[in-house]
Amino acid sequence: MKKFKLLGLSCWLFFLAGPLLADGRLEFSFHYSGWSLNIARGLVDNMVSDVLESDLKDRFLTQIQADYPALVENGYSQKIAFDAPGHNFGFELRFYPGGRQGAFSLGLGIEKSSMEVNFSEVQADLDLIDQNLNQAANFQALAQARFIIKPLSFHLNLRWELWPAKVISPFITLGAGLSTGQSFFDASYEYAYLGTLSLPDDSTRDYTQSATKTLGDIKDERLAAGKDFSLNFLPLVQLDIGFRARISRALSLCFEAGFFDGFIFRGGLAIRT
Repeated sequence: MKKFKLLGLSCWLFFLAGPLLADGRLEFSFHYSGWSLNIARGLVDNMVSDVLESDLKDRFLTQIQADYPALVENGYSQKIAFDAPGHNFGFELRFYPGGRQGAFSLGLGIEKSSMEVNFSEVQADLDLIDQNLNQAANFQALAQARFIIKPLSFHLNLRWELWPAKVISPFITLGAGLSTGQSFFDASYEYAYLGTLSLPDDSTRDYTQSATKTLGDIKDERLAAGKDFSLNFLPLVQLDIGFRARISRALSLCFEAGFFDGFIFRGGLAIRT
């Protein structure tokens, strides 16, 4: 079904190409990108640390309090090892209303991305206190967590070239896109941990847990619990700079670097009518 939708979209775009060519030029391109959040590691650490802390700490407490209901949180800290690799490829149809010498163009694209946020090691330290005995306990755990999303998305972007008639022409691109709902809800969240609880009487107890869930599963759980889950797609924002290297009248190489819900380094081949 997805293939038929993509085919239908492509046919519709090329159906519109006839009247557009009367005034301007069309260009078809494909590209491949490396994607990462590691350039902004410090910022991402701060953004996701609170979310990860809340999720893991709640899981620790739920397990521990099932056996020891008098134990409550008295302090928490964690150290995170973080990595966020990925890649992207796509196809784009671009219209130059000013023709071959035009500096402005409008692009319509289809993108397939793979984005991963990987916490390869989380060292968690949870301090507890027994409400009845006023005695301290401690839980230390090693955890791993990973979020993977592979969105299929559709994009509209605007591009401005500085010297469109030159062999080398720098440009800036600004755009936005939306993923399909299915590819958004197929995103998966995985976690696993192993920890040891040290009790006031110097005895210990080990706890472990692991699970893999999709965003669809998480949405169903939240709705069943009477909670909101309002986002049904992944919005994507694009802002990059690059340059076009003209090989011939019709053929060009393009290289770009910038932001695409993360940081991208992209290379592509473009064919202009």
